[in-house]
Amino acid sequence: MSFLVLVLAGVWLGLMLRACHAEYRYYATVAAHAPDVWQRLGAPRLRWAPFLFWVSPSGKRLLSSIDNPEVRQSAAAYRSSGQQFLAYVVVVLVCAILYFRLA
Repeated sequence: MSFLVLVLAGVWLGLMLRACHAEYRYYATVAAHAPDVWQRLGAPRLRWAPFLFWVSPSGKRLLSSIDNPEVRQSAAAYRSSGQQFLAYVVVVLVCAILYFRLA
């Protein structure tokens, strides 16, 4: 049983780190390829800064208006990695609920 917990936690950690890296790469790409948008977002100048600010709904509209292909590709990778992480969490929770209901 503890091996299964270690495997599930390891996969969770791997997906979490992958999602964090995709988020960082997305905001770094925005900062590099669309500096005007980056400044209008009011983003800090530090390298680890993408994790420190919240993007408002108007900021999300501003980010979605960027038409640079590299930024769009980074946005798609960021979205898909986040969706995969959330799907994994939901599947594990549903399986755990079913297991404890039937046990």
